Amino acid sequence: MAAQILVPFDGSKHALKALHIASDLACKYKCGVRVLAVVAPGAKPAEDAREKALSLVASAQDKLAKWGVHPVEVEVEHGQIAETILLVAQRLKVKIIVMGCRGVPDLEAPSAGTGPLHGDQQFGSVSQKVFHLADCTCISVK
Repeated sequence: MAAQILVPFDGSKHALKALHIASDLACKYKCGVRVLAVVAPGAKPAEDAREKALSLVASAQDKLAKWGVHPVEVEVEHGQIAETILLVAQRLKVKIIVMGCRGVPDLEAPSAGTGPLHGDQQFGSVSQKVFHLADCTCISVK
């Protein structure tokens, strides 16, 4: 059975919440989960960043297995985060992306207004890009 749920995982509290939700969905719909960690360009030192990413996905894999999710697959990729998530989702033909949203805005994007809840300021730039461009269902977890 191919993974039908993709969980980009960076170890943050939001990513852990996303992992819980993906677990519930996978158990309910009897499908697999792919946990993805992306090492961004310029991560220094590169080998340490890769080792940390491998540790993160292994930890997520253990949690999912303990919660009864099977199969659980893990993957570490290098590249721009949003673009890599989209490429992996497309390659795997996943049905759902469940990801944490930390609300880190794209500071280079023009804002439609001001204030803490205006425009895309409460939605993270990676999440925003993935959700806008993905061909599948996306669930944001904060």
